Amino acid sequence: MTTYFDHLALAEQRIDHGTRERSAGADDRARAIADEVARRGRGGARVVADELGVSEKTISQAVARARNASDPHRTLPYDTLDRLLAAELRDLAPLPAAHWQLLAWIVNSTVIDATWIEEPGRLLSYEIEDLEEGQVSDVKALTAACKMWSRTQALAVIDAILRDDIAALPTKG
Repeated sequence: MTTYFDHLALAEQRIDHGTRERSAGADDRARAIADEVARRGRGGARVVADELGVSEKTISQAVARARNASDPHRTLPYDTLDRLLAAELRDLAPLPAAHWQLLAWIVNSTVIDATWIEEPGRLLSYEIEDLEEGQVSDVKALTAACKMWSRTQALAVIDAILRDDIAALPTKG
């Protein structure tokens, strides 16, 4: 059973992720300013400050931040996870639209928490098997498909459903 502490922990993780993204964006902005100041040479800080409508002190702080920022080429691009999940969806075997809709109903009515990271496909198949008989046609094929997905593919499916992007899921027939 998921407690409110679990929900709070997940919320804190999202906040931390957002904080890291804001910091990375500020580092990118600082590097862009520092590069432009360097490109313009002597007096470049004053010109850039005038163009941006900020003080030279702000420009100086940005240049200092850029000097201390981690190398952006030593980290993965910020959208790596999104691109990975999209690639995994492209490699999925198509399912009938009714199966995707059923999976969407299951995902949206189930608490998906960190425990799903280990075996998301198998957990989805268990949820399908728990349905009453007659709620889904070809249960065996759908559960088999879920079990065959790699961890990343199953998480990509769950992510697409949670983002309400069922159109991204490959559909047959």
